[in-house]
Amino acid sequence: MKPARTTRWQHLLSALRNDNGSAAGEFALVLPIFLLMVFGSIYSCMLMGAIVELHQVTENAARCLSVDSALSCTSANINTYASGQYAGPAISSLTFTPTQVTSCGSGVAGTGGNQVVGTGNFTLFTGAGNFTVHLSSTACYPVI
Repeated sequence: MKPARTTRWQHLLSALRNDNGSAAGEFALVLPIFLLMVFGSIYSCMLMGAIVELHQVTENAARCLSVDSALSCTSANINTYASGQYAGPAISSLTFTPTQVTSCGSGVAGTGGNQVVGTGNFTLFTGAGNFTVHLSSTACYPVI
C-alpha cells in the first residue's frame, strides 16, 4: 500500500501550525519593555536617594553655619564642607550657596539665620536614553 501523498496546501497548513521558535519571538517582544522597566526602576531609586542625601547635606551645612563656635564652617568654605559631606549617587555641578536671612521660616522678624541652597544635576538613565534632572534643596537654620 502506498503512503498518502500530501499536497502543497497541506504542507503550508502544517507549517502554519508549527510553533517551534515562538518562545524566541515572544522573548524578543518582551525583553525591551522589561529592560526599560528594570533600568528605569533602578535609576529612579537612585534619583530618590540623591534627593534625600542632598536635603540632608543642605540642612547640615545650614546648621553648621549657625551653631559652629569654632568657625570651621564659614560662608567662604561652606561649598567645600557640604560637597565633602555628600555621599549619594553622582550629581554633576553640585554647589552650595549660603545667604543670611532676617527670618528663618518662623515669620518673626529678628530671628535671623543662615540659609543654604544646594543645587545639582542628576543624569537619569531609563534604558531608552538619558535625561538630566535638576535638583535643588533649601535649608535655613536660626543663628544660636
